[in-house]
Amino acid sequence: MLGMLINYKNFLVTMMTAEVMYLGVILSFLFYGIAFVNVQAMIYALMILIFAACESAIGLGLLIVLRRFGGGELNFDQYSDLRG
Repeated sequence: MLGMLINYKNFLVTMMTAEVMYLGVILSFLFYGIAFVNVQAMIYALMILIFAACESAIGLGLLIVLRRFGGGELNFDQYSDLRG
């Protein structure tokens, strides 16, 4: 969370910190599943991994579109087209 708060204007760093947070959650589910022999925790970890992959694919597509049509910079302050 600290990486998102410090680098909130850089889209790529924000996406990378979100992926690191997903990795931490996935590892905690996997370690819990291994420690207590719980297959359901491992399935949850796999589902979170799939969700993280989808989220990063959408983010990368958004990054490419913003880079191509928005100029050379990738700052959130410059983009008013998204209206978000």
